Amino acid sequence: MINWIQNTPTLFLVDSRRDYDILTNDKTEKWEVATYLGENKILLISPENYEKGSIHKYSQEEYFSLIKHELSHLFYQILSQGQEPCWLDEGFAIFSSGQLNNKKRIKKFENFLDYYKQANEGIYKKSDFAVEVLVKKFGKEKVLNFLTELPKIKNEENFKKKFQKHFGINLN
Repeated sequence: MINWIQNTPTLFLVDSRRDYDILTNDKTEKWEVATYLGENKILLISPENYEKGSIHKYSQEEYFSLIKHELSHLFYQILSQGQEPCWLDEGFAIFSSGQLNNKKRIKKFENFLDYYKQANEGIYKKSDFAVEVLVKKFGKEKVLNFLTELPKIKNEENFKKKFQKHFGINLN
């Protein structure tokens, strides 16, 4: 359990996609319903306008998981000091928020490593299962310890070497 003492998270709820786009300074896709704004700020489409402002169906359980997902990003940012890879950040958020429980199991790991520096909707398909494998095989503590090593990693090639050394797995 995390006991935030400093820099407690702030959630900003907006009523429309237009307001969401203004605050993100971007024309966002209808599937996007929440984002990390930096520091300790999270932006979400409000529960009352969730269905109108997105392609998703609203349920209290799903919305609560969405909030946990975004808080997981904040926790990742604290441990990694904002370092990549994107796939590990997103996979960590999906896994730790419990959203993985509602997804169809995959048969093959592919393409998630393409999301080192950038992300799109495809990042949500497999990176979470990769994190699940790491946690099941090595334990939460070893995975969290690796996240604290990320600030020392300067690029993707260095990441792969550190990952290999830490987990004994060659990323390819």
